[in-house]
Amino acid sequence: MNDVSDISQVSNEEPLEILKHPDPRLRERAKPVRRVNRNLRRLIERMAKTMYEADGIGLAGPQVGVMERLFVVDIGEGLKEFINPEILEASEEQVELWEGCLSIPGLRGLVPRPSRVRVTALDRHGRRFWVDADGWLARVIQHEYDHLEGVLFLDRALRVVEVPPESRLRVVFFGTSPFAGTVLERMLEREVTPLLVVTQPDRPRGRGQAPAPTPVKRLALEHELDVAAPTRLRDAAFVERLKALEPDVIVTAAYGRILPEDVLAVPKRAAVNVHASLLPRWRGAAPIQRALMAGDERTGVTILHMSAELDAGDIILQKEAPIEPDDDFGSLHEKLAELGAEALLEALRLIAKGEAPRRPQDAEGVTLAPPLRPEEEWIDWTRPAVEVRNHIRALTPWPGARCLHGAELWKIARTELAAAGEVRGGEPGEIVAVRPERGFAVACGQGALWVTELQPAGRRRMRASDFLNGHRLEPGERLSSGAPGDEDA
Repeated sequence: MNDVSDISQVSNEEPLEILKHPDPRLRERAKPVRRVNRNLRRLIERMAKTMYEADGIGLAGPQVGVMERLFVVDIGEGLKEFINPEILEASEEQVELWEGCLSIPGLRGLVPRPSRVRVTALDRHGRRFWVDADGWLARVIQHEYDHLEGVLFLDRALRVVEVPPESRLRVVFFGTSPFAGTVLERMLEREVTPLLVVTQPDRPRGRGQAPAPTPVKRLALEHELDVAAPTRLRDAAFVERLKALEPDVIVTAAYGRILPEDVLAVPKRAAVNVHASLLPRWRGAAPIQRALMAGDERTGVTILHMSAELDAGDIILQKEAPIEPDDDFGSLHEKLAELGAEALLEALRLIAKGEAPRRPQDAEGVTLAPPLRPEEEWIDWTRPAVEVRNHIRALTPWPGARCLHGAELWKIARTELAAAGEVRGGEPGEIVAVRPERGFAVACGQGALWVTELQPAGRRRMRASDFLNGHRLEPGERLSSGAPGDEDA
């Protein structure tokens, strides 16, 4: 341990070691600096370097065994050094905020402090200056000044809590969709703040086709996070930017592109993915839709180590969720996004503690979940009613399950299975019953479906009963499948 009570002994060849509570030196009152000279300036540089390497925003002499009255601060506005500081004034108004300390890792305290202070000190050249500090700078100055008095934030805290180990990881997050947005939002709530958020470039969206940011980019900018949207992940400058961040973990969630090996090699501990299925079932881009189409009764999320092969890496953990009879893509997507965030935070804690397992996937259980093809958006009424209903659920609310009523394009949003004998038989796609209070029934290859919600072309989604109030629909009319030219709903 470095114990440097005489600043003339300090060299700039090695970083300083930060003393940890309950080292008794942290309780001693520091003595005034007697000389501002070259050795002191070298010490200040070493203290600054030590602070930056520890991801701190302030560091006082006693924290590195230098029992003299000086500290350094950088809250993102550049390095400031304070030699023989004095707090001349402090506001009566106090603010309660959470604080941590490099000398007390793993704990955080809710500390009330004056919102503004007036401070005088010497700079590294021995020149006196004055600072009127407010906000976070005022708080950090008071925190470091306390160290010179042998006072720790624990002494002033109203409440002390343990810092989650995962919040201390250096993380880079890759994500694009609303699913990824939910995961990122829950990470931020748990104080797992990415060093960088990587998302897809802005794409034309809406009727005007103006470039619009992804849901993840919007969220990241709201929280003032650094964002990158590279067009090529193998770009040398982008890879070097990642390396310079020295991340412990790369996290991907619905990013939409496969990470190349030179990116996967960057993190020190792991590159992990949040996948919306119970792997090895439904590897690929559309696991939620494929599970619904297949009529699965359960699904879940998997947190896995990433590998060169898509969704084939070793499993860290999984969480299961039932697929309810009324679940569609929208409701199941929201459910799995929340579950995925919960599972990811649990996995990050295991990684932070060095306890993350690696369980190989069962090669015999592999099923694939390829992206939806445009032709799959059309309803095939010749299939059994159960399969047609599952198909509609998988496409609701996006991109929508389509059919034609004459030349008009409809999206069918919600259906119910017709009970045996409830409606008469008919050809697939034929409307076999109309009930204004319920909707209309359509014959399938086996059985029939009641359509209870739909979206006619150019209109909002509505209940079938409301649609029937303004539209005459008769048994015997047909719904068909097929491309409607350039029409769109």
